[in-house]
Amino acid sequence: MTQQEQIQAVAREALVEARRLWSVTTLIKAGLGSGEGLIGWAAKVTAQRAYDKPRILQGYRDDNDRAGAISWLTEARWEKSEKAMARGTDVHKIVEAYAYGKQPTYPSEEVAEAYSPYETQVLRFLDDHRPTFLAAEAPVYNLTYSYAGTMDLILELDGVRCIVDAKTTDKDPSDPEVRSLPPYAEVALQLVAYARAEMVGVSPAVMRTVNRRRYYVYDPDLGYEPMPEVQGALALVIAPTFYRLVPVAIDDEVWRCFGYVREAARWQLEVARRVLGPDITPPAKDEE
Repeated sequence: MTQQEQIQAVAREALVEARRLWSVTTLIKAGLGSGEGLIGWAAKVTAQRAYDKPRILQGYRDDNDRAGAISWLTEARWEKSEKAMARGTDVHKIVEAYAYGKQPTYPSEEVAEAYSPYETQVLRFLDDHRPTFLAAEAPVYNLTYSYAGTMDLILELDGVRCIVDAKTTDKDPSDPEVRSLPPYAEVALQLVAYARAEMVGVSPAVMRTVNRRRYYVYDPDLGYEPMPEVQGALALVIAPTFYRLVPVAIDDEVWRCFGYVREAARWQLEVARRVLGPDITPPAKDEE
């Protein structure tokens, strides 16, 4: 690559990077903040680690490593979240495989056995409802309102074209400690944002993460098509022992609420970072 080509590549990268679109899920998390349920869950996960692994905690005590113990306990919630995200990604791949008329593949028999209950529920859903898949796992973009995301599915069910978000859970409804099951109301904000995207990408999305917050980079040289119109929205919950298919409202009221959440998130992610100026120092005193 010549020096001129390098300069052009750097300039193009800067131009593309300038069109940063926060992900829908990042906007919702930043805009709504941490509710009492999430705070309580994080506290419970931390307490469970301390109780369930006393020898590890005692090891930190024996080494007089208070900072290490705090870090180890603090990471409990993030490790649990990351495991849930990994499980969600894997189950999404199962759904996506069937959407494209393929059989899911697994890296090992052990993994296949672990995900067999989830696959069974996916097959139950397909057998019960016989949907027609129209799109799966596609990036969507709204340049007017500066957001992007990855929708799970568009399918036709009983003649109605619906956008679908698939959720996973390992909760057991028979467990007396389980107080709620997904989906949760925030899925409406997610689905209305996807449904009102302006275009869908036909090329892999360019995604980046900063401080656990994801954004998409809009590259005008990639391929895009208009976002298909949908008539409804559904949340599909896949668990080892059951599945749920729940209708979700994506009307004008929900769209307005997403706009409020987006602006609250913009405060957190962007505006708040530039509202405070440098300290005002007192003027120099004249020497007498």
